[in-house]
Amino acid sequence: MKVEIVNPFISASVKVLETYGNKSVAKGTLSLVKSPVSGKDINTVIGVTGDVTGQVIYCMSNDTARNISSSMLMNLPIDDFDYLAQSAINELGNIITGNAATDLFKNGYFCKITPPSLIIGQDITVSVKDLQIINVPLTTDFGDITVYVALREEKIV
Repeated sequence: MKVEIVNPFISASVKVLETYGNKSVAKGTLSLVKSPVSGKDINTVIGVTGDVTGQVIYCMSNDTARNISSSMLMNLPIDDFDYLAQSAINELGNIITGNAATDLFKNGYFCKITPPSLIIGQDITVSVKDLQIINVPLTTDFGDITVYVALREEKIV
C-alpha cells in the first residue's frame, strides 16, 4: 500500500483529535497485519469506495471512547457509553475518514465513504478479505487508538 494512501488517515487523525482538545498524538510503529484484526471495546468501521477501496477501522477502549465523546460533546460527563456517546464516536470516524478522503482527492484519488458502523464488545475480531492491512497505533491524551487502514488502489495509473 502506498504511503500517499495511508498518510492522509494519519494526518487526519491527528488534526481531528487536536480539534477536540487533544494536545499530543504519538504515532507508534506502523506494521503490516493479517486479517482478522483484533478490535477493542469500541470499533468504528467505515468503507471507502472509488479509486481506493476497502475499510478503515478505528479501535479504542471504552474509557478512551468516553473521554473522546465527552470532549466532542462540550465536556458533557459520559458515565455510560450511551447512544449520544456512540453517535459521537461514529462521527469522529466519519470526520477523520472524510478529511482523509479530501486529502486523497488532492493526491488524485476520487473516493466516497460509507456511513460508519459501530461494533461494541470484547474480544472482537474484524475480517478484511484480500486486502493489506496497515496497523497505525496512536497514543493520545484521551487514550490509545488503533487505526487499521485496509485499502487497495483501484485507480488505473
